[in-house]
Amino acid sequence: MGIPGLDEMLGGGLPVGFSLVVVGPSGSGKTILATQFLAEGVRQGEPGVIAAFEKSPSQLLNNKLHALVKAGQVGVIDTRALDLSIDETLHDLIEMISRMQAKRVVIDSLSGFELALAPQFSDDFRGSLYRMIAQLTAMGVTILMIAELEDRYTDLRFSPYGSAFLTDAIIVQRYIEIVGQFKRVLSVVKVRGSEHSKDIRLFDITDEGIMIGETLSEYAGILSGRPTVSP
Repeated sequence: MGIPGLDEMLGGGLPVGFSLVVVGPSGSGKTILATQFLAEGVRQGEPGVIAAFEKSPSQLLNNKLHALVKAGQVGVIDTRALDLSIDETLHDLIEMISRMQAKRVVIDSLSGFELALAPQFSDDFRGSLYRMIAQLTAMGVTILMIAELEDRYTDLRFSPYGSAFLTDAIIVQRYIEIVGQFKRVLSVVKVRGSEHSKDIRLFDITDEGIMIGETLSEYAGILSGRPTVSP
């Protein structure tokens, strides 16, 4: 995944051909995680493709991602046009994947994807998404999808649209408050067929990217947003 410690949390990394959804509130580091996933693919000789549904490429590209795109190692599909069909999007993705021999695909984000679809396609968004994931993973592509999900501390959800069942793996990022400060935490909720970590771990965003920290074993009620020290 390109993030020290995250492969271990996933039970050995993300298997080839799996689909992963990274869920979290705005600013929690989802796109940075996706960038490190793409950068690690390039380092291992696996080109990538990112489909930008919410931001223009100039807004989306941080320095690391911009360098990968400029070098021709990551392709960008700007899909902010409205009234798209699933078939058009899938055609553009498959065309770029085939041309670049890409092995990793990022979709940023599912909510932007749904908004970009014409009404007749958004009515069956879950079904359309399932078919697209199935076709891409059948090509041996590993998919990372970003999903915006506001923190509702009384409501434990892992994906919008009830689409969690569509994916092979789920990583959740959340904000919590500890001693009057907002902190970010990360947990692996699901990896199909894997003995993944059940830990909730702190993480920071630095100039180097996401750095995973310690577990919060001494705290109780972490997912309430305001954990307390365990007795």
